[in-house]
Amino acid sequence: MLNTAITSSESKSLWATPGWIPEEIGIIVDQCHFICFQGDELKLQLQCGLPNLKVYSLIGIVAEINSGHNQKPHLVSFINVAHSLPEVEPQSQWHLFNDFHVRSVSPEEALNYSASWKTPSVIAFQIKAANNQIDNSWKKNLDTSLLYSDTSKKNEKTFHPLTLLDDVPGGNTIIALDTEFVSVRQSEIEVNADGELETIRPTVYALARVSVIRGSGEKEGIPFIDDYIASKEPVIDYLTSYSGIVKEDLDPLLSRHNLVPLKVAYKKLWILLNLGCKFLGHGLRQDFRVTNIHVPKSQVIDTSDFFFIVALKRKLSLAFLAWYLLKEDIQVKTHDSIEDARTALRLYRKYQEFQDAGVLETMLQDIYRKGKDTGFKPPTIKDDEKVFKRTGTPPILNELTLPSTPLNNVFNLGSSTMNSARKCFASGWTPGRGTNAHSSPLCHPWCPKIPIQACKITFKDSEYRT
Repeated sequence: MLNTAITSSESKSLWATPGWIPEEIGIIVDQCHFICFQGDELKLQLQCGLPNLKVYSLIGIVAEINSGHNQKPHLVSFINVAHSLPEVEPQSQWHLFNDFHVRSVSPEEALNYSASWKTPSVIAFQIKAANNQIDNSWKKNLDTSLLYSDTSKKNEKTFHPLTLLDDVPGGNTIIALDTEFVSVRQSEIEVNADGELETIRPTVYALARVSVIRGSGEKEGIPFIDDYIASKEPVIDYLTSYSGIVKEDLDPLLSRHNLVPLKVAYKKLWILLNLGCKFLGHGLRQDFRVTNIHVPKSQVIDTSDFFFIVALKRKLSLAFLAWYLLKEDIQVKTHDSIEDARTALRLYRKYQEFQDAGVLETMLQDIYRKGKDTGFKPPTIKDDEKVFKRTGTPPILNELTLPSTPLNNVFNLGSSTMNSARKCFASGWTPGRGTNAHSSPLCHPWCPKIPIQACKITFKDSEYRT
């Protein structure tokens, strides 16, 4: 690991030299002497079999990006993922990591520092003999005690922790997951030169509740995790109609629930992930995104993908599937993560039944036919002459993962237009599962006061933007 954050003009001129950063070096340390080889000289020494020569591969660079415009510099990473793959790759595979934004880049882009706004801060080399070797032996010694501990002091428990006698999760253990989240920062929107609204920074969401239930065995369907998250950030919107979360739920003095720090909830999921458990749920992409955890596809069972006809390009909501297949009404007044996780598990069992009976394709056609007749929504429930409108799942933009800042930089569109825009953005519209940008209030006919041409939402395509 080399610290290269030197900003003198002499050092910058060296970094600007083409090919200055080698992808491979050879080092000899002998009797207090340090000798380094690279390029053709390194190849020659390797051919000669020079003793005590250790070869190192460049695996990553942390670069400082100074975009100017009165913005603070920030860091991005360039990682050569070829050295961490199971098999040896003949070519380098460099990727740019800028917060949530990741894309492949050419070696020239990763290693070129001729631009004044881009300076290497840290360079990391790894001994070549360790390339393409992944040691997972540490997973055998995981401390899983957190999964069996019960720190809740509340009398009314909504979950039953795992027990060492009959609940030992491991590879292929199915667990059903659902999360709820709140908004901690509003989106920042401005108008470009064409008069179109642009989302500069999308809304930021924080985890508020995590529910995990057993997916098999005698206790199938019983929760063993139901954690509410004590957030340190001020909550802008509790999204109660979508999340079921109210202010008191996350207040340490008033909460009736099992309130834990984010790290505790995250570690529980991390342990289950590394034990090899399979996460089951409906629209898990959003749950993983807000939780900020990556789960390999081999460990994901997403029922939104099972009850889906690709050619029709429409995924079905959990509430609609529960109403049609399970004859149950869920999400009537609000969302409940235990109910949603349990429903997803039951839908998975129903999917297995259809598959075993060889009627899956027929049932999918029937489901979509019924959905077309009902607008893909369960009917409204009436109770004592009161009509309960179901809480929909809020729409999600495909790339809604970037940090955001409050709405404070909107130019004048005219009083009536701008007021309508503010009302739409303040209406609690938040991301959800299975929809796209066209589901936004700004792109919908029920917001007629805003000119359609002024409602296009785009993201600035800058790979190095903070």
